[in-house]
Amino acid sequence: MCGTTEEQFAELMVVLAPSVEQRKRRLADRPDRKRAPGAGQKPAPWWLRLLVALTHLRQGTSVRATAAIFGIHERSVRRYRDEVEEVLVGFGFRPPGAAKPIRSLEDLAVYVADLEKPTVILDGTDVRRWSPYPWKDQQAAWSAKTGDHVVKATVVADSTRRPIWVEANPSGEGRTNDIAMLRAQQALLTTLGVMVAAGATVLVDRGYQTLWRDLGRQRTVIPAIKNRHHDLSDVDRRRNRQLSSIRMPVEHACGRMKWWRALSYWRRPIDAFDRTIKAIGALAAIT
Repeated sequence: MCGTTEEQFAELMVVLAPSVEQRKRRLADRPDRKRAPGAGQKPAPWWLRLLVALTHLRQGTSVRATAAIFGIHERSVRRYRDEVEEVLVGFGFRPPGAAKPIRSLEDLAVYVADLEKPTVILDGTDVRRWSPYPWKDQQAAWSAKTGDHVVKATVVADSTRRPIWVEANPSGEGRTNDIAMLRAQQALLTTLGVMVAAGATVLVDRGYQTLWRDLGRQRTVIPAIKNRHHDLSDVDRRRNRQLSSIRMPVEHACGRMKWWRALSYWRRPIDAFDRTIKAIGALAAIT
């Protein structure tokens, strides 16, 4: 139900425990705290909080349904979910073979530089969402490609077929195309530029046709497209098929994230999407 094996769940309990304790101390030492240390109701065991949160994210059930499954209050489900998401985002992405978790864009650049073949693969992903009420917000949320209102994010992966970085669209809009979303994520685009300058190669699909203007032509691999002035040659078609095969790990990384059914349909506020998709990306990298 929670999307992990017993061994993976035990590993998550162990690797996330220091972050949980650090969060607990930070909340206890905050300046505006009114209760004395140790006062109030004692929290549920860490294993139960983690189990409830993972089940909620894996099954994509509502807060009410998750509360009914475990026989707890709906507020407890929200509290456990928010805690686990915050801890996972703080823990970062740890794909197989990584020396340490990737917690920042600087860590991402170091991780890619240490790869035997420094290569990153980019793709955009979207999640269907509820329809906004004002008409102008409906227009902004509509994706013609998906045919529905969506929220979007950029996924970065490597050959491990796991996400090594995920970042939601800063504007929260669904009509933004992939290249415009990446350019709005200025810190990520700058980090990609640093990687390319260090010798890394960036693989993308047709949604990033003009990315070479930002990163240069030499290390940016983009599929060839046909237009009214240029038809695809046999060489172009073979190259596109080969690139599509090489880019498959990012598709698998997106698929691993979509296993967590909280990303099958977005019901919560748009501001919470970045934290949730980062947390699920961290889970997809670990499990």
